[in-house]
This record gives sequence, C-alpha cells and structure tokens, in this order.
Amino acid sequence: MKTAKHRRTLADVLVDHGLDPCRIVVTYNDLDPLDACADFRNIDDVVQANAHHILDRMHDGPNIPDGAVVMSFVAEGADKARLTAFRRFAMRRPGVVPGDIVYDYTAAHLLHAFIARSEHPHFYDVVDETGLDDVVGFLTVEWPNSESRTIIGADDVDLRVSDQSPR
Repeated sequence: MKTAKHRRTLADVLVDHGLDPCRIVVTYNDLDPLDACADFRNIDDVVQANAHHILDRMHDGPNIPDGAVVMSFVAEGADKARLTAFRRFAMRRPGVVPGDIVYDYTAAHLLHAFIARSEHPHFYDVVDETGLDDVVGFLTVEWPNSESRTIIGADDVDLRVSDQSPR
C-alpha cells in the first residue's frame, strides 16, 4: 500500500501510457470571476453548457508554446481538477479568434468577457491527441496552487493522482 507521500503522480500515469511527461503541458481551467454572469456563475455552469473546452484556448499573451501537447483539466473544487481533453495546440496570430469559438453562441459571453479584460488576447486551434482516451473525463489530480499556477509541466511532482477510474 502506498502512503500519501508515495502516491502516484500524473507523470507516472503518462509513463504507463507510453508518453513522455516532459513534453506535455497541463492547464487548470476555472471560471475567472470577471467572466461570471447569470448563465455562468461558476465552472460547473460552464461545464454543463459544454463551454469549458474553450477556456484554455484563450490567453492574455502567448502562454502555451505553439505546437504544444496539452492536457486540459477543469476545476473540481478542493484543489482538484479533472482531465477533460488531450490535444495539440496551434497558436494563432494575436487577436485572431478561431471560428468554432466565435460561433459558439452558448459561450459568447466567455469570449467577450475575456477580450474585454485582456491586454494581448491570444487564441489557439486544437487537434485531439491519442493515448489517454481511457482516462479523459475520469482522471482527477490534486492541483498545486491553483490560484497562481494554471499552466505547468506534466512532470511536476506536485500533480498527484486523486482518482483515475470511470465514475
């Protein structure tokens, strides 16, 4: 039996899947309080509307390298986050919004609120990656310092697996 000190890390899961954690970026997505509205009061409302898939594709500045392989996590509360996607990101020219975001009328408020508060809006196109299909939607990790660390490497030793099984 493993103690809390020796619990599995996200890197362990990736290695088990034949992936190199040093080459993967992970994102923590939560609803910015400045983006809240009647339709999106919290991240649960965003997930319920299936609009969470755009949050990590909008950044104030080029925060994710072009061509990066990204694991997208969504806040679950109590410093936990659930894996929602495994994709490759392609950076667009500054300020150029992908069509699937522009025409996602359900998430229009999120886009407009983000643009209104951003100094240097950057957007990303995405392509799904394979290799983690069995854990997307199920894998939950403990997220270290979610207030200040929303983009980190998958090899971060503080990313501890909380749950990996289908619900």
